[in-house]
Amino acid sequence: MLGSVVIPACDEAEVIERCLTTLLADVPVGLLEVVVVCNGCTDDTAQRARATGLPVQVIEIATGSKIAALNVADAGLYTFPRLYLDADVILTGRSAMAVLGRLSQGDVLAARPPLRYDLSGCSWLVRRYHAARVLIPGMLDRLWGAGVYGLAHRGRARFGDWPQLIGDDLFVDTLFSDDEIEVVRTDPVVVLPPRNARDLLAVLRRGARSKATDERGRDADGQPLPLQHTTTTTLRGLAGIVMRRPQMLVNAAVYVGFAICHRLRRTGNVSAFGERDRSSRVT
Repeated sequence: MLGSVVIPACDEAEVIERCLTTLLADVPVGLLEVVVVCNGCTDDTAQRARATGLPVQVIEIATGSKIAALNVADAGLYTFPRLYLDADVILTGRSAMAVLGRLSQGDVLAARPPLRYDLSGCSWLVRRYHAARVLIPGMLDRLWGAGVYGLAHRGRARFGDWPQLIGDDLFVDTLFSDDEIEVVRTDPVVVLPPRNARDLLAVLRRGARSKATDERGRDADGQPLPLQHTTTTTLRGLAGIVMRRPQMLVNAAVYVGFAICHRLRRTGNVSAFGERDRSSRVT
């Protein structure tokens, strides 16, 4: 067995079949240990996952929490390396095997595939935002933001149970230095961004809350876990892009506009589930 794949899923009936069939297409039976943890679902995500007939273990828990789902999955799995995969992104079996194979070599502790944004059907503002985002230095070479990342056994040993944080990928990213992470050259994971500005703002607010929460996290020595990117470094990156490529000014302005708007509209009373994007969950 090459490795394991954990898929937490809360009300992902629209996309769970696509996720599983793409992941396991052309993958020999028995090569991947896959578990779907349906957490707090009010739809038929679990039934649809089972109905695929694919070699997948489906676990249902009442608590609607991604962190609870991750802890349940890790407690019942033993195979490493391990991928943690969001149900709403599209990852091929070839890509999954490439990342797991790279982690098996032992010299990197965390890895993921490249990512590609599928902007078909997105509004003009959303397309301009992502056109700027993909050019910001350092934005696409970390673990967070791709909907999938993998950990070697030694990488997963960096922490015990998953902490009660909103952004699991942000948390994991803080645990590794640049030379411990690799973006593997393989098929990109396809990320479907929010299709409209309103849903993009909702996702950005959730991301901001994730960063604020993760800043309270502590490492094994009790020290705050540092975030890899700040607003200052992002703005510097955008300024450098515009200086080299003036035609990117409009894209950069849209990016900054979204950044300002989601901070002005952010409140502490919005639930993480309420900030989820539903516009991109179309098969």
